[in-house]
Amino acid sequence: MARKTAEETERTRQQILKGARDLFIRKGYNAASMEDIRKHANVSKGSIYYHFKSKHQLLMEIFEQKTIEWIEGWQKIVKPGMTPVEKLYALADYWLEDFDDPFLKVVDEFLTSQGVDTGTFEKMIELVQMQYPVIQSIIEEGIASGEFKRDDPAELTYIFASTMGGLGMTYYEKVPRERARAIYRKAAELFIRGISAK
Repeated sequence: MARKTAEETERTRQQILKGARDLFIRKGYNAASMEDIRKHANVSKGSIYYHFKSKHQLLMEIFEQKTIEWIEGWQKIVKPGMTPVEKLYALADYWLEDFDDPFLKVVDEFLTSQGVDTGTFEKMIELVQMQYPVIQSIIEEGIASGEFKRDDPAELTYIFASTMGGLGMTYYEKVPRERARAIYRKAAELFIRGISAK
């Protein structure tokens, strides 16, 4: 019986997270109240506050979920036999596609309209850094296979992640999709050329 209760509790928690994510995307972070979220998720006031003390906490949990989804999504893209070079190109494409997620607009609104405290900022950085092992494993594989020069994989990971993240400006500047894709691919090409052992 206790197991069923735990499952129901988790189901309610996920229902609230989904409702909040949908509502944040539809109304925006600032316009959505906890009461709006409660109604949209179809849960009681006691339930929503049992799981989440604030809208801020909800947003951070959704952001963490999104990061985990990003990693899981990447694992579905990688195919057996792909070379490290092919993986880096695929990763550049995946990074671009990630900007289609409307939840990123919610995060932007939160960051630009709220006074983000140090703890929140550090947590967001920590979540972004969850992507680093994905990149680093590709670079380490390329070094081990002799495709890439011997170098510090952690530093190369940071350079690649910063480059891809910085290219997010193409989204904010509304660069047409095909041109943005070409820019991401060119950035990956320049990076690969720079670390190539050939």
